[in-house]
Amino acid sequence: MKNSNLKKYKVAVIGCGYWGSIITNSLLKIGIKKIFIFDKNYKNSLILKKKYKNLNLSKSYDDLLNDKSINFFFFATPPSMNFKIVQKAINKDKKIFLEKPGFIKIDEFKKINILLDKMKKFIMFGYIYCYNDHINYIKKIIRSKKLGKILYIRFQRENLGPIRSDVNSCYDLSSHDLSIILYIFNKLPKYIRHIDYPVLKKNISDISNLHMKLDNTYIDINSSWLNPIKVRTITIVGEKKMLFFDELNLINPLRIYNKYAKYPDMSKFDKKFINSKAQIYEGNSKSVYIKNKSPLINEINHFFLSMSKQRKPLTNNKFSYKIVNFLNRIN
Repeated sequence: MKNSNLKKYKVAVIGCGYWGSIITNSLLKIGIKKIFIFDKNYKNSLILKKKYKNLNLSKSYDDLLNDKSINFFFFATPPSMNFKIVQKAINKDKKIFLEKPGFIKIDEFKKINILLDKMKKFIMFGYIYCYNDHINYIKKIIRSKKLGKILYIRFQRENLGPIRSDVNSCYDLSSHDLSIILYIFNKLPKYIRHIDYPVLKKNISDISNLHMKLDNTYIDINSSWLNPIKVRTITIVGEKKMLFFDELNLINPLRIYNKYAKYPDMSKFDKKFINSKAQIYEGNSKSVYIKNKSPLINEINHFFLSMSKQRKPLTNNKFSYKIVNFLNRIN
């Protein structure tokens, strides 16, 4: 985004942990000069300040809210503490970027939506995959029907950590994949079954297997923060072709396979002469090369552009509410 005002913006980053530091780094990369940081644990602020020296430390969240020159607020805070602090920022008319899922309790989210509707405002949620150039390409491929009718989609999102203590693995990890589904198809699937395992701690699942159906397409989301190997893949089985996306493959992350399996239409043939077994076709595969920019920078640029133009962001509060509401129904 070419925006000459970026250098003039004053931005507050609330939450200076792992993701807060990544957001701060991206803000510096796009040219934001005046960044104010705050964390309830002041030590986290000091660590971030040491890493990126051109930051302004604040010991008071209320002081940042009361500073009318700071318009943009980025929240990288635990969902369990977001309701009160985000509500305060809305009432102070701040432009808000809130890392997903935002809120745990659906009643809190409803109250936030009521407040935003009353003020005729939106806030943006950080669903980073909606700003990933590869996901944008996958959306175009599906809509072009080059794969044929979509029969099955599987998302695999696994790693060793980070392990959350306030939300389970499904809530934390599956929300990414649900956002991709909502972004591509403009609706969420119907729930079939959820199998999850609380391995480390009671009432907090570490491994999740979510089974769903969207129209005639079966969808699985497998997520875990107790896996020795990091996995970030999407497999799409089409009637004509298949697609495989491996986010961690920096050389060939996206491949389209000219392969499919199909049962013959026996109504047209004499069963005595035709084998009724499924037939497998194996053609060539090809890698798809896409100029891929940083999804987080794409996302942050979208936030600034939407807010400066007073446009509804793609991943706004209504978008996020659909995902949180879905997760609350199954957890």
